[in-house]
Amino acid sequence: MNIFTVKNKKIYSGILFLLVLGFVFYYIFESFHDLSGYLNQINYISLILSFFFTLIAYLLSLLVWIDLARSFGLKASFISAARAWSFSQLGKYIPGRAGLILVRLDAYGGYPQRTVAVATFVEFITAFIASCLLVLFSVLFLEDIIAPYFKIMALTLSLLLLILLHPRLLKPVTNSLLKIIKREPITAFPSFGLILKFVLINFLIGIPYGLGLFYAMNCFADIELNLAIPITGIYYAASLVGLAALFAPAGLGVREGIIFLLLPAMLAKGIVIAGTIMIRIISIAVEISLALFFYFLSVTLHRPTNH
Repeated sequence: MNIFTVKNKKIYSGILFLLVLGFVFYYIFESFHDLSGYLNQINYISLILSFFFTLIAYLLSLLVWIDLARSFGLKASFISAARAWSFSQLGKYIPGRAGLILVRLDAYGGYPQRTVAVATFVEFITAFIASCLLVLFSVLFLEDIIAPYFKIMALTLSLLLLILLHPRLLKPVTNSLLKIIKREPITAFPSFGLILKFVLINFLIGIPYGLGLFYAMNCFADIELNLAIPITGIYYAASLVGLAALFAPAGLGVREGIIFLLLPAMLAKGIVIAGTIMIRIISIAVEISLALFFYFLSVTLHRPTNH
């Protein structure tokens, strides 16, 4: 019976892997098709810098997940955790975003599903709040576009968001969601200080990711560096809107639509279109590179040796 169960798990994991890759390669094909008219304008130094800073941002996000998972008792070797996290990032390209949690649950099969799901939720909520704070922070650098009183509103909302992260508020909300999906409530929850730490780190991750965005735009025209923060803020704002569109895998289409609407106030529309498509391709390339790297590294390290 155990052999049958293990065999079924391998088949399920293989099907899930092929499904994820199928969706990912579809989006790569679509992105390259949209970018084809701009290929002769690419600044390859900016392209390399965009890939580098985006890679740094993803690696830092990986470290955040490992630290957060351990706070929930989800202990694994660095390679195993990295393999699970990097592959689960590709799962978000399945419509409805069910792929991300399915891949994460599959990777942490030896732990209670509820624990993995709650840890993933906390990872999401801390990244979500950090994204909101990045958007609000960028408001301070949009003097020519928005009214001054928006700065006061941004600071007020930032404080409110941080207060909402307190376990006395966040824990009941989490348990209410678990109750809706007919799951047992959680008893252990990260401390307020630990949650704030994850939010702060996710906020700081916005720096390398913002530079990745900036250089993706810079691939097609020389852009002043002081626009990096506003570009980052608008991109994160568009990503937050994309989260609400469950029908759009990884916010595809919705996020780009918001960017095309807002960024032309600062940059030429052609640059915005090309740069937005480019960062999509670079992000997917980084995700695939990390997933393959940690997969083959895991296989190599666990390969039996012949004596």
